[in-house]
Amino acid sequence: MKIVNKMFGSAGGILIGAMMLLVVAEVSNRLFWGSSIEGAIEIEGIFLALAIFLGFSPCEEEKKHVRVELVAARLPKKFKTFLDIIVYITAVGVVAVITWQVGLDMISSWSIRETLPGAKVQVPVYPAKAAAFIGYFAFFIQLMVSLASIIRTQRRSESQTMRPSKKRNL
Repeated sequence: MKIVNKMFGSAGGILIGAMMLLVVAEVSNRLFWGSSIEGAIEIEGIFLALAIFLGFSPCEEEKKHVRVELVAARLPKKFKTFLDIIVYITAVGVVAVITWQVGLDMISSWSIRETLPGAKVQVPVYPAKAAAFIGYFAFFIQLMVSLASIIRTQRRSESQTMRPSKKRNL
């Protein structure tokens, strides 16, 4: 997952850079020629969505998602670990349902070749929906990896505390 997350993080950065260049081109075009680039705003919105969805998994890998530590910091370590496991199980379930629904929406969008309404230039929506599905799926996998890591760490700490200490007779 580390390689995939690195690629997704890099792709998100590239997309944000492309958005920046498109905004500069749009503003420059309006300033110098008095007209806008057709479909620029729509493309920027799709790039923004792509950057966000592709960033879920790398953010989870680095444990950078927003957490409220106010209460958890004061809890005993075992109880905090138990709560973390419950939160991850819930997150896996929620993200699995979201991934499934986004996948169905992506298939529907692909089958009708959906485009953004109202733009003079036909901007397809299904690539953004495909990226959303890929991003959520990677997020789902990363949540599973994080959950397995927490459980594995908990089991190791429990097995180390249960081992009888060996005493030497001197």
